[in-house]
Amino acid sequence: MGILAIFNKKNSQEKEFNPDNIVGKRCTVTETVDNNAGCGLVKVNGQSWAARAAYDEDRFEVGQTLRIVAIEGVRLVCVKA
Repeated sequence: MGILAIFNKKNSQEKEFNPDNIVGKRCTVTETVDNNAGCGLVKVNGQSWAARAAYDEDRFEVGQTLRIVAIEGVRLVCVKA
């Protein structure tokens, strides 16, 4: 594999995993999202992310589809899709 091929592969991976590109996308709850309990996981683009609800009174169950509205640190902020 040539240097150019390695460079192109690296650039395409960086674009794919750029967190800013996932705001606005839909994700699926894989662990209950509950701000009060401090838990929540979602899957987006085949990757698992820690998640929180945009509003503390919301709670999302496994299997629900959510929309990502922001990123706070390493946690996605989500609302019902």
